[in-house]
Amino acid sequence: MIRRFYIMPLNHRATEDSVAQFIADYDACDQFIPGLTASAAGLDFGGSTVVWENVFDTEETYLGMYMVHPYHACTLDSYLMADSPELLTQDTFTVRYELDGDIPRLERGIRRLVLMKLPEDAETAAEKYLSADSDHVATSVFSPDNVKWVSPKGKAWTHILEQGFVDEDDLDAYLASPHGIATSSKDGFRRAGIDIDDLKIFTYPFELKSNPVPAPLPADDVPAYYAITAQLNPDDVDAYLDLLKRTYDPHMTDQGCKLVQRLRTVDEGYLEAEVQSIWELPSVAHYNPMRFASGGDANWNRYALEAATLVKGGRRRFYRAV
Repeated sequence: MIRRFYIMPLNHRATEDSVAQFIADYDACDQFIPGLTASAAGLDFGGSTVVWENVFDTEETYLGMYMVHPYHACTLDSYLMADSPELLTQDTFTVRYELDGDIPRLERGIRRLVLMKLPEDAETAAEKYLSADSDHVATSVFSPDNVKWVSPKGKAWTHILEQGFVDEDDLDAYLASPHGIATSSKDGFRRAGIDIDDLKIFTYPFELKSNPVPAPLPADDVPAYYAITAQLNPDDVDAYLDLLKRTYDPHMTDQGCKLVQRLRTVDEGYLEAEVQSIWELPSVAHYNPMRFASGGDANWNRYALEAATLVKGGRRRFYRAV
């Protein structure tokens, strides 16, 4: 089984309400995707990062169903993709590990995630120290990031210590113990005899759910319509339209998409203007290769950078013709 953590630092657009919806949408992922057997999202105690934890039954589920599922393209990516008016994140990354057996499961509590960069000659000492039982810790796994498939971003950290606590009292008691002190800083690790290059720690509340198994995904062989509605200051509409024509339209055409319609709100009609672009895609699954192609596309990156100064908000939706 594969345990995966998606680390999503929040950007300047994040508000209390939008972050609450963000967490709820990610938390619900196991209601939709078969083979994703656990899902929980929470806000790090520091208040600036959402962490989403999930479990996949196999690597095939991770690389297959999850990647092409409509819930991924339609909902999850709305908060992640830099061309989305609903973008709330920046500098996101994932860490993962794979176990032959079940992932230890705690239904609810506090998760502490310690991400490490370990030199090879320190792994044995770290495994011996971090795999030992510790007081107040309900679940604990230490593992390298050993999942075969790696995203174009590469591996952000070499090793993961995942800990589960029943409540904050147990967490506080652990952090006050010698083991907790040792795992809280580079100096602490070194005093425990472990040479460590770097570490980062996230701590957040989580709660798992008992959901029915999602229905199998039907064949995705009909076109989908991808609509981006950008909210703008009225004075910025012409600049935004010019940006679309110069950068975003060529990118979408290169990805096999067809511009079906583009609308703008009438002049002098609203305090806030909108521009809506609707693209036809061969299918929702077609968005998966588009997602990976975007980061290396100069036009897409130019659009994402310049649109960030113009777009105030908006919506991103996929539709079917009826």
